[in-house]
Amino acid sequence: MLSTALPTEIRGGVCTGPEKPKEDGATARGPGRVTVISDRVFDFRDYPTAKQDEVISGVNGAIVRMQRCVILGGIKAVLAGNGDHPGNDMRFGHWEMEDCFIMGAGRRCPEVQDCVELTMRRCWIHNWGRAFDVRAFGGWAHRGGRLVAEDCLFTQSGGIFSLGLRTTIADIFAHIGQAWNDEGLSGLLRARTYLPGVCRGLTASTGGLALATRCYRNRCWIRLGNCDPFIDSAEALQIVADIDALMPEEGRKRMGSLVEKFKALEGI
Repeated sequence: MLSTALPTEIRGGVCTGPEKPKEDGATARGPGRVTVISDRVFDFRDYPTAKQDEVISGVNGAIVRMQRCVILGGIKAVLAGNGDHPGNDMRFGHWEMEDCFIMGAGRRCPEVQDCVELTMRRCWIHNWGRAFDVRAFGGWAHRGGRLVAEDCLFTQSGGIFSLGLRTTIADIFAHIGQAWNDEGLSGLLRARTYLPGVCRGLTASTGGLALATRCYRNRCWIRLGNCDPFIDSAEALQIVADIDALMPEEGRKRMGSLVEKFKALEGI
């Protein structure tokens, strides 16, 4: 049953790494408990990658509201459902991410599994794959997870081989291994298995569902599952301006203007 406890709130401030190595920056716990994370900056860029795990995770049927958060770096940005409590995740797990900016994380931007539902609204996911550890991807829904993106941006500042040839090859082989582990031989027969991580903006596999509407990609090779319609650069700029207007002050100190960053990315 849903918890009657008051929501747990994590509001404002800066997190530059977990309290202890290999722990998460923030963990929301269920079942059925609500955690609100708002106006907070998670800057893991200077924290040793070997000592990191998730920046933010939700487990055991957690209900999570992320609002106006900034994630910089981190090998794994956001994990909704961790595989340990699939029953509670299926029954209770629900996330909403609104007006958030994630830049330079390696993967899980976000990752949703075990029938958890996550809806992103007015979020900008930029340069996933940069904090590379095993493989790279942006948003990914699998094992029955459902991931919906509305009015969101998925952008890369470089090309398909922007992680470097050696890392790109390692990344592709890691995705092949994941497909084999998840689906066996049939996984090796799917074209998506061989997609480089920087191309994986919003994807789904093993019974997951990824949907997008009114979203933007700045490279034609960025995969946004089932997106209809795509929006143009001018419409994307307005979404960025809306995110920028709500960004916490500490995020602005570390990032500068998101509007100017987007204009530089687009050459406008």
